[in-house]
Amino acid sequence: MFKAEQKVKFSGMAMPATIISGPHPTHGADRWLIRKADETVSLVKTAELSPILSRREVVAKAIYSHAGVHRWETVSWTTRIGYLRMADEVLTALDVVTTDERARSLQAGDRIRILRSGLEFANVRVGDILTVMAVRENDFKTNAPASPQVGDQWTFALNGEGKGWERV
Repeated sequence: MFKAEQKVKFSGMAMPATIISGPHPTHGADRWLIRKADETVSLVKTAELSPILSRREVVAKAIYSHAGVHRWETVSWTTRIGYLRMADEVLTALDVVTTDERARSLQAGDRIRILRSGLEFANVRVGDILTVMAVRENDFKTNAPASPQVGDQWTFALNGEGKGWERV
């Protein structure tokens, strides 16, 4: 099921754990020796571990969960392949939409969401929504609601989309 050095999800933990060895037969259930993100080592039940799914597998599992009656982890390989193909189509369609959105040039009146606090030395935090006021060749100006002076504007680089800001 798992192999040494494989990254896995451990129930109740946000960060992935790494399989050290296993399975080790114990009373009641097989157990795996894992290293958690904080470098502690634990012997845990198989039921407490799950593989880390790729984006493709996450989409396939979501589609299957609305159509299937079994758990994704127990479906046959032929069923899994069919749902993975559907996931590929969904991801391809989403990539086309994302590409089309990015191809559209940023314009005054568009809204952006800040992805990094203090982006380009502006007084902004993650999640702030700003309105584009003007767009130039390499940068654009937004309103500055957190600025102490009325009428202030922040300036951000256009090439920061997806890294420091995103369209809303």
